[in-house]
Amino acid sequence: MLTNPEPDRNIEELNDEEIYAAIRYLEADPRSASKESDDTATTVENDDDAAVICVCLYIGVLGCLVVLWLYLS
Repeated sequence: MLTNPEPDRNIEELNDEEIYAAIRYLEADPRSASKESDDTATTVENDDDAAVICVCLYIGVLGCLVVLWLYLS
């Protein structure tokens, strides 16, 4: 459990740097929090996007081959 080392200190005595330091200490690191929550979602989304792109390219290549085959025959 966290304890306050200076319980009698008045907030009006704090300067801006001390207040910002306290806020940074109390807030979760936004980069690590977003990274932890988005790691699995991003991986799944990237895999899904890659699969969709591959399927579209495959269909496009097959379509070109069919058009080429029909043109030549």
